[in-house]
Amino acid sequence: MAETEPNKGWNWNHVKREVAVPGNPGWAQVESEVCRPGRWLALSIGSVFTLIGAIGFLTIGNAVPPGFPLWAAKLGTAVFASLGGLVVAWAVGGIILPIHVRHAAPDTLPNVPQEPVIREGSVVHGRLTHELCEDSQGWQFRPVERLWRNDKRFLLGFGIPFLLTFSALVAWVGHSQWNFGWFLSAACGTMITLVCGGSTFILIGMILRSGYRRLSRLSIPRNGDSLELDAPEEPRTENADLIEGLKWLFQGDAKRQRLAIPRELVKAVQLCPWKFVVTGGGREITWAVQGLLVLASPSEETYCRLPLMLTSDFVGAARLMGRLAFTLNVPYLFCADAEGWKAEEMRARERSPLRHGGSQS
Repeated sequence: MAETEPNKGWNWNHVKREVAVPGNPGWAQVESEVCRPGRWLALSIGSVFTLIGAIGFLTIGNAVPPGFPLWAAKLGTAVFASLGGLVVAWAVGGIILPIHVRHAAPDTLPNVPQEPVIREGSVVHGRLTHELCEDSQGWQFRPVERLWRNDKRFLLGFGIPFLLTFSALVAWVGHSQWNFGWFLSAACGTMITLVCGGSTFILIGMILRSGYRRLSRLSIPRNGDSLELDAPEEPRTENADLIEGLKWLFQGDAKRQRLAIPRELVKAVQLCPWKFVVTGGGREITWAVQGLLVLASPSEETYCRLPLMLTSDFVGAARLMGRLAFTLNVPYLFCADAEGWKAEEMRARERSPLRHGGSQS
């Protein structure tokens, strides 16, 4: 467990609402708004997409090539406009209906750093990946079991109609443009679809599956015994090669570490903002929040922080980590508000981007 240095100069100079707390948790609590960055940018981009799609739907009839089905062109522009509308709805909802969460006051454990724990190979999930469930032994902070099942349903539900439609379009092009017979056109369309589209969906499924294999699990015994953390080992980038990179991408992390954490070492639960930047073929930027377990350290000025999850579901993560802190009866250090994101933007300007990692829905 690597130690992190305290973040000096953190400015909590912004207004928070004090709230009444049932009982006495031993620390002051306040409420803050869950900041969802990129809302105004998403609103602008979504509006442009919706406008272009709507104009295209109304005027596409004049631009359709001879012989091309008008319904297919109309459907494409309608889907384009609908995707833009979904983005607009998400942005507007976040602007007019802000979400607030209750957490420990800013002066609680002031030496805990507010920046995320940066690790090579980190993966941002577009959905909430974990759930907190109670069983006969205690509580389990575990990956959501239905995620992979829903992904398989989506791949089949979207992939099969898409592949059939793509195969039909290729067959139509072969018959009308290249003067192939219908049988030969259908055979070519099926073959091209299986080689290109089928292999693509298989690779997407393998990548999604490997992403879930990298998720952490935390067991919380009811009797107060030590917590058990099952998490992937941090990748050794100095010895990485192409084969190891492909295994990491398509198989997930084979090596995992299991840690027994004495309950008295758990000092807080934390949610940090992360401007996730990765370089490779290009520069990928994703906004995410990282859930962390804060542990005591032999030094009074440092803390050990263990990542539990990384997601771009800001509201779901904020609520889930609050429930985890309540279950552990420790302070909830919430840093993903507007001021926290402003500080993270400044840190990201000086921070080297990751060499490998990524994001998935």
